[in-house]
Amino acid sequence: MFKKKLYIEGSRIPFKLSRTKIDLYFECKRCFYLDQKFGIRRPHGAPLVINNKIVEDFKSELDKCRLEKTIHPHLKKINKNFIPAQHPMLHEWKNSFKGTGFHHRDTNFYIYGIIDDIWLSESSKKNYSIIIKSTSKKDQLNFENIWPGYWRQLSLYSYILSKNSLSMSKTGILIYINTPTNFNKIEDNQILRLNFFEKILNFDWIDDTLQSIYSLLNSSETPESSKRCKYCNYYYNIKNITNE
Repeated sequence: MFKKKLYIEGSRIPFKLSRTKIDLYFECKRCFYLDQKFGIRRPHGAPLVINNKIVEDFKSELDKCRLEKTIHPHLKKINKNFIPAQHPMLHEWKNSFKGTGFHHRDTNFYIYGIIDDIWLSESSKKNYSIIIKSTSKKDQLNFENIWPGYWRQLSLYSYILSKNSLSMSKTGILIYINTPTNFNKIEDNQILRLNFFEKILNFDWIDDTLQSIYSLLNSSETPESSKRCKYCNYYYNIKNITNE
């Protein structure tokens, strides 16, 4: 069984800090602290099997376009001239067991993540960080109902890739596949709606956040429970009911 390496204050070995754990820090500092210092993880939720399958199928289509050096048919329909990028390390960067990262020397963190894809603009010749998500909503997707963490994810990936000597655009792209609520029709590809969102990314938060995480992990005080965290609230309520 995989045993997580915990944060050890003063260690000379860079501490691996993933993109998902940085998201956890934003969600709840207490859960993050218990996870990284003591290995106490949140319970796992049920996997989104259908959504994950749809995303993987689309990624396979992109890999085919990469080999053929062509634009994906959906992007042609919306007049976007992005071609899946060619890079000798891309297969490793997209691998769930490898990924890519860089050493943040000020904190001695090794920041890493698993890249969804990189696209190259034929006009600007710049690389764009891409993330691909799948959901099932009746309402039309728009910028207002997109989780802000996706843009944070894109900015961190672009930041990491720039540290690996790639010329990255300042904007990132989110592909959101909206699946039908009637799963009996899931085989009909015509009903899968691909939504294209592009936004200028904010990188200002990254260094400040890493410094804040460093200070937190080197503190001996566990953060207080967050009222917004359902896991903290569950523990708090159980503790009160059972008088523990």
